[in-house]
Amino acid sequence: MELPFAHLNLRRNPFGELTEAERAALAIVDVSQIAQALSDPNYAVQFVGEKGYGKTTHLLSLRTMFPDAGYVHIPEGETRPVPGGCPVMIDEAQRLTWWQRRKLFSSEVPLVLGTHKDYASSLKRYGRKVETVYVGDGTSTDRIVQLLNTRIEHVRRSAGAIPVVSSATVERLQGIYGGNIRGMLYELYQELQNLREIDQI
Repeated sequence: MELPFAHLNLRRNPFGELTEAERAALAIVDVSQIAQALSDPNYAVQFVGEKGYGKTTHLLSLRTMFPDAGYVHIPEGETRPVPGGCPVMIDEAQRLTWWQRRKLFSSEVPLVLGTHKDYASSLKRYGRKVETVYVGDGTSTDRIVQLLNTRIEHVRRSAGAIPVVSSATVERLQGIYGGNIRGMLYELYQELQNLREIDQI
């Protein structure tokens, strides 16, 4: 019996869900300057964007650099306690309660927020030095091509040819999804499920 995706020289569909460790390892983001700034207890960086644009990827990349970081993802419709640690990283920070936000913003620990809502003015009221990164602004065609092909390479089965995502495909997907990487991944997942031979996607 042939293994799934063996005909594509892949171990699995590269556009499916990744573990947090895989997402961090395969991220095509540069957070080195932000990591340096997080030595300042008054510093706060917020990654602002809609669902699927890369907020979590940025947070997970930073998290690998800080073994003492506190990290929490707040699911929709739920609350979570704010973790201890330094820095404190909150994914989906717009779901914090008013009281949690007030206590967190006024604390003396560097913050990393992934959020749909821009909290710059609130953070500054508490004396924070704020950096805002609009994650959709970094989704150039070349970057997305690199990101997608890195995922394919990650699940390579053996030496030899593997499928490749072309710039033309990414441009087509950008026309549909804008900077929504998650939307692109969903469509490519379906395409690769039906791919019968190694080819350009």
